[in-house]
Parts: sequence; C-alpha cells; structure tokens
Amino acid sequence: MNRQIISSRGNQHFKHLKKLNESPRYRHEVQQTILDGIHLIESYAQRFGAPDSVALIEGSNIDKIAPYLNEDTQLLEFPASLFSEIAPVISPSGILASINIPRIEIPKKQNCILLLEDIQDPGNLGSILRSASASGVDLVYLSDHCADLWSPKVLRGGQGAHFHLPCIEKAIFSDITKTFTGKIFATTLNGKSIFKENLKGPVAFIFGNEGSGLQSETLDLTSHIIHIPMQKGIESLNVSAAVSVCLYEKYRQEHFSV
Repeated sequence: MNRQIISSRGNQHFKHLKKLNESPRYRHEVQQTILDGIHLIESYAQRFGAPDSVALIEGSNIDKIAPYLNEDTQLLEFPASLFSEIAPVISPSGILASINIPRIEIPKKQNCILLLEDIQDPGNLGSILRSASASGVDLVYLSDHCADLWSPKVLRGGQGAHFHLPCIEKAIFSDITKTFTGKIFATTLNGKSIFKENLKGPVAFIFGNEGSGLQSETLDLTSHIIHIPMQKGIESLNVSAAVSVCLYEKYRQEHFSV
C-alpha cells in the first residue's frame, strides 16, 4: 500500500480524481469512477476486490478502510480544503475511492427487465437502480439521454446496486422490444390498474422522463398501458416511486399468495 500526502492542485492524483468527479466523458474514457463513503467501498470490495485508490482527509484513521485495501492500492491523503474539491457532495463523508468500472454478466434468462427513457436526475436514477436490484430485476436498459450511470451521485443513490445489477447504456428500445417475448408495460395517467394486471412471467417495464414522460414512439412499443391508482387531486408520483410500486407488485405476485 503506497501512502502519499498531497497538498497541490497540480498533483496528478488530484487532477485525476477531480476529473472523475466532474466529467462523464473522462469517466468513460478511462473506465473509472469515484465511490463516496465506506458503504459503497465495502460493497465494491466484496464483489470485485480492492479499489484502485482511496482518498482521505489528512490525519484520518484508516482502520475502517484497511480490510478493503491491498498492496497495490494508492492511499492518498488530502488537506480538507483540497478534499472538498474532489468530493461529489457538499458534506463529504471524508473517504473516497477510485475504481475500475465493473462489468456485470447479463443473465440468459430474463424474467423482469427495466427500460428507462431520459431519466435525468441522478438521485432518481440511483433510487430506481436500488429498487430494481432489491426487487429482482434481471437487466436495466438506459436510453442515450439518461443521467450518466457511473456518476458519483447516481452511485450514491444506488447504494451498491451497480455491483449486482447489469445495466446497458445508450440502448435502442425498438431493438429490445422486438426480441422480448414477454409483456411490455408502460405507465400513464390512464389504462388498467397495475393491481389488476397479471405480472407473472417475463415482463418489461418502460418509464420515461421526470417531466415529459414517455415519447409517443416509445409508447407504441408497449403491449399494455397501465396506471397506478392514486387519491383524487394527486397528479402523479415521482418516477422512482412509480418504478418501485410496479416492481414490487410484480415481486408480490410471484412470491406471495396474497
């Protein structure tokens, strides 16, 4: 384990971590990203081994992070003022790691897939992935204009979902729906109640942008239009909440008799 104290913005490690935090293009070029906090680092290490580097505020205790490091891990210590410049949140946890973006194997059998069109809020996307992983989704497709899958804020919202759930970016939905053999559902403000649909067996759910919803061309790809019943006067749910309702209704139908 190579331990360094870094006090200059001109340092190559500082520049690298700052660009990983700020630039989707750079993340994809170098196939690395940043994890914020001990929980994400632990989740990553349990599946893929030690991170490439760990950044700490100078003087921090490394005992909590030590079990997830190896002799090749760069341990980088920054003054608090510099650390705040590479952290993805206003109130940083005090520990970051750079990792190689992992590749998750796509399962041959797909009982539930999720297609996300232009989900732009990183928090929403992270929450969706967290619910998808917990409810047994097999594969997630993201359109070209979704928030960057590997941005630190999406990773923070996903809380480790990225390390278990295969996701494909820049997906062309028409190609996917042509070959998918199950039911394809989209939620709108009308249609059949999701609680009256049979969701057992292969199912695809398509969800759209937070403000504008699904494009008309995407709606044409679906086989079933559904809605989530709500109290009068409530226009709609946040997209991450709507995704959770649909996924857990499928999970309920397939795992419980009530």
